[in-house]
Amino acid sequence: MTIPAFRLRLATLLALAWLAAFAAPAIAQDPAPSPGARKPLLMAGTTSLWQRVLTRPGARPSQSPGGPPAEAEIPPLTMVFVYARAAGDGGNWLEVGPNTGGQTLGWLPEAEAIDWKQTLVVNFTNPVNRDRALFFKDSAPLLSIMEAPDAEARTAALRQAAVSGTLPPDSPIAAIEPSTWIDPAKTFYLLPILNWTDGYFAKGFPGLALQVAATSLQETADPPPQATNAADTAQVMAGYRAGVVFVVDTTVSMDPYVARTRETIRTLIEKLHAEEGDKLSLGLVGFRDVLDDGRPDEYIAKVFATLSDGLDPKGFLDRFDAAKVSHADNRDFREDSFAGVKAALDDIDWTGVAGRLIVLITDASPRRANDPYSSTHLDPDQLRLLAQSKGAAVLVIHLKTAAGKDDHAAAEDAYQPLSDYPNVGSLYFPIEGGDLRTFGSVIDRIAGIMLGQMQTAAEGQVAPAADAPAAADTKADDPSREALARTGLVGRAMQLAYLGQKENGRVPRLFSSWISDRDIANPARKALDVRVLITKNQLSDLQTTLAAIIDAGEATRVAPNDFFRQLRSAAATMARRPEGVGQEESRHLAELGLIGEYLEGLPYRSRIMELTEDDWLSWSFGQQRQFLDDLQAKVTLYQQIYDNTDLWIALDGQRTGGEAVYPMPLDALP
Repeated sequence: MTIPAFRLRLATLLALAWLAAFAAPAIAQDPAPSPGARKPLLMAGTTSLWQRVLTRPGARPSQSPGGPPAEAEIPPLTMVFVYARAAGDGGNWLEVGPNTGGQTLGWLPEAEAIDWKQTLVVNFTNPVNRDRALFFKDSAPLLSIMEAPDAEARTAALRQAAVSGTLPPDSPIAAIEPSTWIDPAKTFYLLPILNWTDGYFAKGFPGLALQVAATSLQETADPPPQATNAADTAQVMAGYRAGVVFVVDTTVSMDPYVARTRETIRTLIEKLHAEEGDKLSLGLVGFRDVLDDGRPDEYIAKVFATLSDGLDPKGFLDRFDAAKVSHADNRDFREDSFAGVKAALDDIDWTGVAGRLIVLITDASPRRANDPYSSTHLDPDQLRLLAQSKGAAVLVIHLKTAAGKDDHAAAEDAYQPLSDYPNVGSLYFPIEGGDLRTFGSVIDRIAGIMLGQMQTAAEGQVAPAADAPAAADTKADDPSREALARTGLVGRAMQLAYLGQKENGRVPRLFSSWISDRDIANPARKALDVRVLITKNQLSDLQTTLAAIIDAGEATRVAPNDFFRQLRSAAATMARRPEGVGQEESRHLAELGLIGEYLEGLPYRSRIMELTEDDWLSWSFGQQRQFLDDLQAKVTLYQQIYDNTDLWIALDGQRTGGEAVYPMPLDALP
């Protein structure tokens, strides 16, 4: 199975930079081993891959195999390199060190470590639109069920037995995913990939059976299973709050739509004030663009009302009245709508708000990362990842007016991925012809879904899965019907995340087992998100390196043979060891024979391996230019992640700064 974890662009530009000798300065990198220094053991059957393990909670090193342990324990989930293996009192022991420079920490019992061949980890996706995942004791029964025509029925029976606690001793099931979702951004946990094998679903989807080790920072014995108490759930959900920020195009063509949006918001506020109080708050951001001379039309993005402003009905409507449309024409039809979305993310205080929705209303395509007048220098994928990192979903209402007919395809191409929500789909609402009546109907129904979900939460319940209008309430050919259903699912997903957080949901205690990366009953949906655990120092180094790569790519060209040799090695190294970027040993990886070994050990491969020399030579200047533009968008994304302190996790409570980690989604990497 090939999953495009890394794009061609990174490896391409790494090759350009290295051959041009633009080495990025490393931040807090591990020291390179001095001549004659000890080196870690190699993985079996390889000539260049070091053995690495993750420490379990409570691991304490000894000076010798079987010797008394030190008082201080190694922080849980620390990655260490294995320098030696030996037998001693109590079993097998490992001599471990923090880096490849020859320094060691001491000896650990083998039972206090987890073999780890990759820096790839997985997290559960929100279960709003899939079944709870099952952990299997071995890979064989998992693969058998994945390939079975009756997989859905068989997993349903196993799941029911796991939930009811009636699994027999010979059951293939080791555990079941917790009933409440655990948001890894709020309750950090790891499911490191220990091994993997290809699998194929009877429905035609390829998949992976992954051997993972489940652990959390607060590892204690699992409490006895307890049924969720309806009264407890009601008490939790009564505290659920949501926020909706409208990001409205206030350019000259939008006057009737701004007025119609205000009408909907007035009605919504009146109902909220009468029924829900402060449970749902509204905010407002306006955005415009630049004039012919490149100057902003008064503003590019402006917050007219924060979520706290939205708690005052009259004050909010007064602020909405201030968001008047412009009377000047833009430089062109495109507008900086991404600036409005980013302002909603960065300049609105979402504290205490669990359900976070941004509603973008516009008639034009956005200025993308390579546009000289873009203020964000982000593309849709990067902006979506930023929104998701802050727990927000983006819904787009695109007015496909006759005046913008030549712009419609570009807008849809940008707004479809921007509004995509994991395992749910795109929240993109195209309004054909910019019809005002259709627009009003759509925005009214979206507001109705929001209000209905808040009423359900106030009653102490999670919104039902079917929270969109029934087929009888919409036209059969209404393209918004599916998007409305998805909007309801996204609201339910956010409520499930809130419930899991408040009920202190936890992953199972440490154990090793096998799990499918996709929902066995519906393999079109992902059960797991694959991520790379990366430190703040590593991300800083990566960003600095990419900036140098852009400079090098602008100024250099390379011989094709050198290009591809460096390119394939670089892509494999990035997937396996992000900490190696920018280090001396990584500058001539092709000469170290790493290509085959890294490919054989990776369950997720880069599309770069499919690129041929003929492909590269056939690309136009514009396609090569796109490489650099895409890379610049990644650099901008990395800066946003780096600066957001809420995203970084200190594994032991003592590490600060550059040693904090972030589980980077694979599609965020170049």
